[in-house]
Amino acid sequence: MDDRPAAPIVSLPVVVLLVGLGAFLDGYDLLNISVVLPFLSRYMHLSPEMQGILGTATYLGGIAGGLAFGLLSDLRGRRTALLADLAFFLVASLMSAFIESPWQLLALRILIGFGIGADIASGPALLSEVSPAASRGLLMGLSFVMMPLGGLVSAALAYGMFASGTAPEILWRIVLGAGAIPATIVIAMRSRLPESPIWIRRGAPGRRSRKYGDLVRKYRRMLAYASIAWVGAGTTSIFTIFTPMVVSTMRGGYSAMLTAVLILWTLATLGGLVGALIMDRVGRRPLITASLIALGASFWAVAAGYRTPALGAALGAGMFMTFLSVSGAYTVQTEVFPTEVKSLADGMAFSLNRIANFAFGALAPVLLYAGLLSQYLAWVGVFAIASGAAAAILGMETSRRELERLEEAIELRSHE
Repeated sequence: MDDRPAAPIVSLPVVVLLVGLGAFLDGYDLLNISVVLPFLSRYMHLSPEMQGILGTATYLGGIAGGLAFGLLSDLRGRRTALLADLAFFLVASLMSAFIESPWQLLALRILIGFGIGADIASGPALLSEVSPAASRGLLMGLSFVMMPLGGLVSAALAYGMFASGTAPEILWRIVLGAGAIPATIVIAMRSRLPESPIWIRRGAPGRRSRKYGDLVRKYRRMLAYASIAWVGAGTTSIFTIFTPMVVSTMRGGYSAMLTAVLILWTLATLGGLVGALIMDRVGRRPLITASLIALGASFWAVAAGYRTPALGAALGAGMFMTFLSVSGAYTVQTEVFPTEVKSLADGMAFSLNRIANFAFGALAPVLLYAGLLSQYLAWVGVFAIASGAAAAILGMETSRRELERLEEAIELRSHE
C-alpha cells in the first residue's frame, strides 16, 4: 500500500471547483486564440493554413500531455499530476503576450495544450474517485461546465476591451497573456487538494504498471466506447475554435462577431449545465448517443443555413449539443477503467479527441476560403451521427454505480 499521506481533506464542492478550474483554463484557451485571430491575421499576414494550425495547435500539445501525465497520475498520484501540470499553461500563456512571429506563438500554443491535456487526464479521475455514485454525474458535469464558462470569459474580455477602445495590437496580447492569471490562482489553490483514497488503497506503482496490458485485453471495448464519445465530440472544433471566423462572414464587423460569440458560448455553457443536471437521470450512454446524433443534425443545419439569417440559430444548436455531448464523454471516461490505469486510459481517449479536434478544425479555414465549407460540414454531420450510433452499440450504462462494482461488471463482460 502507498504510505504517503494525503493532503488535508477538503469538502467535495471545493474539489469540484479546483478540478473544474482546470477545465476553465481549457475553455479560456479554446476561444482566446479564435477571438484574436482576425487581428493576428492582419498584423502577421497569416495564410489560411497558418490560421488553421494556430487555431488547433493546442490540440497537438494535448496529445502528449494527456499520455504523459496520464501515466504520471496513475503511478505517482492524481494530486501530484494536478499540482505540476498547470505550470506549462502559466509560463506559455504569459510568454504569448510578447511573441513577435507566428512560429513563436505556435510553439507556445503547443506547450499550453500539453498542460491542458495533462490536466484533463488527471483532474476528472480524481473527482470521479471521490464522488458518491448517486451524484457522480452531477458533480462531474458541474466541474465540466467550467470549460464553456472559460470560453465565455475569454470572449467577454475581448468584447469589453474592444468596446472600450483598446488598440487591436494591444488587445490580442492581453487576451492571450491573461490566461496566466487564473493559472496562477489555480496552482496556489490546488495545494489543498486531497489524494484519491481509491488510488491510495489500490496498491503500489508496480502493481499499477502491471495492469496496463488489461487496456487492450479486458478493457478494449470500453476504450473504444470512451474514445468514440470523445472523437465524435472532437468534430466540434469547427464550432468552438472557428465560430468567430464563420460568423465574421456575416455583416457587422468585429463587434457584431463578438456579440454573436458571446451568445453562442452562453448556449454552450447552458448545454454543459443541462448535461450535468440530467446525466444521473437519463444515463451516460443515452446522453452521449442522442447528443452526438443531434450534433450531426446541427452540422447539417449550419451547412444548409450558411450565409443566411438561419446560421445563428443553427450555430447556437450546435454549440449547445457540443457541450451536452462532451459532458457525457468527460464523465464516462472516468468510469469504465480500473483505478490503476484510469488516467492513462483517460489520456488515450482524450488524445484521440485532440487528434480529431486538430484534424477537423485545421481544415475549416482552408475550406472556408475555398468556398467548400458547406459541403465539408455536411460530411462532418454524417461522422457525428455515426459516432453516436457506435456509442450506443459499444457502451454500457454507468450511472449511479460504484466504480469498483463497475470494474467487476466490465471484467465479466470482457469474458463473454
